[in-house]
Amino acid sequence: MEKLGVLFLMGPTDCNDPHIPAYGQEFLNSLGKELGREVACVPQEEWKKEQLPIFFIASGGAEPGFKKAFRDVKPPYVLLTVPAYNSLAAAMEIMGFLEGEGEKGEILHGDLADIAHRIRVLERVAAAKSRMAGMRLGAIGKPSGLISSEANAEKLQQASGMQIVDLELQELIEEYHKGGYEENDYTRALKAQRYDAAEVEAALNVYGAVERMVVRHNLQAVTVRCFDLLGLIHTTGCLALAILNAKGIPAACEGDTKSLISMVVSFLLTGQPSFMANPSCMDPEKGEIIFAHCTLPLNMPDRYTLTTHFESGIGVAVSGDVPAGPVTVFKCNDAMTRFYAGDAQLMESLHRGDLCRTQMRLVLKDGTDYFAHRPISNHHMIVRGAWAEVFEEFFAPLQNSARQ
Repeated sequence: MEKLGVLFLMGPTDCNDPHIPAYGQEFLNSLGKELGREVACVPQEEWKKEQLPIFFIASGGAEPGFKKAFRDVKPPYVLLTVPAYNSLAAAMEIMGFLEGEGEKGEILHGDLADIAHRIRVLERVAAAKSRMAGMRLGAIGKPSGLISSEANAEKLQQASGMQIVDLELQELIEEYHKGGYEENDYTRALKAQRYDAAEVEAALNVYGAVERMVVRHNLQAVTVRCFDLLGLIHTTGCLALAILNAKGIPAACEGDTKSLISMVVSFLLTGQPSFMANPSCMDPEKGEIIFAHCTLPLNMPDRYTLTTHFESGIGVAVSGDVPAGPVTVFKCNDAMTRFYAGDAQLMESLHRGDLCRTQMRLVLKDGTDYFAHRPISNHHMIVRGAWAEVFEEFFAPLQNSARQ
């Protein structure tokens, strides 16, 4: 990664220890080792372009310099301090000033490993918010059979800068009949599975059709009203979504634009694809819940097999085995005013005959109360790893959280 540039602020040289610049540089060098990249003081014009502008409060007396510079960047304001030379005292004075201005800030102080971890979290959030603005989310058809899963495009754009682009399902059908798709490692692996070759080819033609629409309409994410495909072309969108998600294009089922928003937020914050799934059954006493769906990002499981779509018995669906370990369950609404982010442990992948094809049994750290009393609709996203802290930081300005 590129170096992290910080703005060096200290008091007047005539009333401060002359060793402060060297001490500050040594501190930044040590922090750089923790981060795994250089941390350097840079000119203000260069610093203003950082996704996460950090004020390095090197000593007491830095307050006037902060007051002159802080309007050059957007809040919240991050103050990096050292354990000497009245750095912390100056940062607290700055925090009082920010409160008076109606602005928010944060002091980074203490153990270098903890500071480095916090910077990584803040950088992820800053990068996600920067990338989000202007993203185009394609909705190929409206939600089918879902009464609480169509996003309000105006609310979404006001809250995040993302735009929903409504597209006709007929365009997808016409593209499907043209046939063809880009060969890649995923298509080759799917065709190597011991499954009906004609069915796989039909499902891959859906992938080709959706991908061409993604390119044509300059989309960064997409959802498809996939249940209609069962009757119209007698196949499913499960493989199309599985491949697109694996390639880094968030792709949601059933025309569910609210879930697509959650998939995009999750991908931008974690850099990983997510499993969009139905909460299928839960045990409140054990804090367990089983999630299931018929598609899965192909780079998420250790192994997978192909079978039919669950409800219809038509087409091709993915039955995956995802390794046990920490996962995060996530969902947000379209106005970004409510979210759920719960750390969980994936205990096992199941293969029950009465549920959608990929199935995960999770133990939720905070139990099942949210799902029983205030879920944000049906579908939720599951991403590998413990990411609740990052999601919570992303939504930190909000006053109304599903976890509260």
